[in-house]
Amino acid sequence: MTEAVQSSIDRAADALDALLRARPADERQARALYHLDRLRRAVRASHQEAVRFAAFTLHKTVRDASATWGPDLTAAMEQLKAALNAQGHHY
Repeated sequence: MTEAVQSSIDRAADALDALLRARPADERQARALYHLDRLRRAVRASHQEAVRFAAFTLHKTVRDASATWGPDLTAAMEQLKAALNAQGHHY
């Protein structure tokens, strides 16, 4: 994985992480943070199937909460999705 692409994934994941941690702690926030951590690990390990599973689950968690979490988190998830797509991780 090129450094530039890896950096874009890391930056997008960091931005989403910061927004998630700014939310009040609850089960959905904990689930999103858990899957974001799993996604980061999978990307570092270049484990394509794990990346797809974690990204899909994280995306679904954020999408399902979009009505209460607001557009900033949805936009951050879309940025992460775009960074992953640029590296060939499609889900």
